[in-house]
Amino acid sequence: MRFLTNLFNIFWVNLLFFFTCIPIITIGPSLCALYRVCLKIISGEDPMVYNEYFREFKNSFKKGTLLWIVVLLLGGLFGFELYGIYFRDDLISSSLDWLQYPVWAMLLIVVQVFLYGFALLAVFENSFKNTIINSILLSIKHIPITILLIAVWLFTPLLVNTFPQTFYGVIGCEIFFNLALRVYICSVFLHKAFDLKKIKISKSGVAYEQSYDDLIEYIDKDQKNGDEESVEEDDEYDEDDEEYEPDELDDIDEDEDEGDESDEDEEDDEESDDDKEENEESSSDDSEED
Repeated sequence: MRFLTNLFNIFWVNLLFFFTCIPIITIGPSLCALYRVCLKIISGEDPMVYNEYFREFKNSFKKGTLLWIVVLLLGGLFGFELYGIYFRDDLISSSLDWLQYPVWAMLLIVVQVFLYGFALLAVFENSFKNTIINSILLSIKHIPITILLIAVWLFTPLLVNTFPQTFYGVIGCEIFFNLALRVYICSVFLHKAFDLKKIKISKSGVAYEQSYDDLIEYIDKDQKNGDEESVEEDDEYDEDDEEYEPDELDDIDEDEDEGDESDEDEEDDEESDDDKEENEESSSDDSEED
């Protein structure tokens, strides 16, 4: 049931992503919202897709749009330069072929920002500048994950280029399923790169969180009870170690208590003397009557 639910959620969020991308300029916040939903699904949650998607779309609209414009313009510029270097000798002479190396380096930075930036905006609250810096640092730190992300995004273009007859079938799958599925697969690797918590369900039905680097292991009832007993023993030990030292206030209270007790004893003695006198008078009266 969870598998079918996740499958439907991917299909549903794919349609939302497709329709919100139609203006082209809104692809940035749409990607942020898509990453948000996919990362929540991978975390083991069951998000309300519609509400979660448009909430994140609204929250990341400004930064997501700006990031998308930067990626689109720089990517198009460097791509056009590479096209001129490799295919248009009339635009760039062969003596300037060495320019391809700095262009490739800049294009790689743009790709790094594209792979990590929108997911970072969807998960973490940060400035636009720090998001770009973190994207570059994470891509360098997790080089294998970066290579896998590039392979996931290039799979469909390479498939169409290799088998042109699959073009219409691939486009249909992209509209109904593949866009969100691609982001979902990328989110599996990004979830690990970001070291996010993942909700697990134990055999006893108890939910607990688990991360990749800092594992939070589930403690069963016996171990938990054992830990509680050890904690109680430690508390008792601490109480025994602490010696009680009376202060001056305690001495004053004790003196006052002793004074109160002596006053009560005197009152009791006076009451007993009065009782004796009354008894003697009653006995004398009885004797006179006799």
